[in-house]
This record gives sequence, C-alpha cells and structure tokens, in this order.
Amino acid sequence: MSGAIFLDRDGVINRKIDGDYVREWAHFEFLPGAIEALRHLSDRGRGPLIVITNQRGIARGLMSAAAVDDIHRRMREALAAAGVRLADIHVCPHEVGACDCRKPEIGLFLEAVRLDPTIELNRSAVVGDSLADLEAGRRLEADTYVVSPDPADLVQAAKEQGIAVSGAATSLLELVTTGLLDRRSAATTAR
Repeated sequence: MSGAIFLDRDGVINRKIDGDYVREWAHFEFLPGAIEALRHLSDRGRGPLIVITNQRGIARGLMSAAAVDDIHRRMREALAAAGVRLADIHVCPHEVGACDCRKPEIGLFLEAVRLDPTIELNRSAVVGDSLADLEAGRRLEADTYVVSPDPADLVQAAKEQGIAVSGAATSLLELVTTGLLDRRSAATTAR
C-alpha cells in the first residue's frame, strides 16, 4: 500500500488559457519545468502519478470528449518520451453540481483507487492550483500542495476555508526541487 500523487492538469502541468479552455492539442503548452518535475517524481517512485482534471468545456459544448482524449493521448506520449510514467488520467466532463466527480467532489479519486486498490488516499498528495483541488485533498485526508504564480493568495484563501496546505510553490518544478513532496513521503510513511 502506498500513496499516489494526484495532479491537476491546467495550471499545474500545462499553461491555462485565460477565459477559455485548452480545446485541442495545438493550444496545449507544458508549463516551464513541468516535464522535468514529473520525470523527477516518476524516477523517485513516490507512488503513481495520476492526473485528475475538471473539463467543464465538454459539458458546455466548447470541446468534445474526443478532443480531450486526443490531448491526453499526446500529453502521455510526450511525457513517456521524456521518461515520465503517468499511471492514469481521470476527467470530469460535467457542469458544476451535476455529478460526484467534479472537484472538489472526490469521485474521480475513488475511481483511481478502484482501479488501483494499493493506493491509500490518506498517504497521498493532491497538487493543484485552485480551492477545488485543495478541498478535494482535504476531503481525502491527503496532503495538499499549491502550484500557482502567486501561491500566497491561494494559501490564504485555503486557510480561511479551514484547509491545511502542506506546501506551496510557483511551479511544479519548484515544488519538487524544494523537496516538499519528499518530506510528505517521509511523514506519511510513518503514519
């Protein structure tokens, strides 16, 4: 049994598009250092790397599920070519309030555990750039990490919501190279 590292996609792995969605591969751009960070996490074997992403643009008819699948297929290929072992990608295509899988709900995390029963949620980490990501982590009793260009604001907002944040950084690479996730692994091993 071990924990997983659950990662949000937009804003953590790839660049967000202000006021829009990443609708096709041509719009997808890895954030600086994201591939390197994922390779480090993959090499360290700290548990499976699993992407959990809300993609409400599907429900809104702004992009198709097939387009999102294509983005993820190409993302996986690019990551595999860089030596990253990504265990899985789980997508919520629904509108707010229409399901139990859209973060901050935890349905997609539970699906990941159903597919890999060795994952212990309370030994896992959730890395995100929104309160919804952090609230999902809180509900799972997982450690939560912020990746944001200005993490202090999100950390403060989380604190006001009663969400403990285990660490914050301006990029996934910074989060990894500062050793925050390594400290999480050491702490959760003792649980």
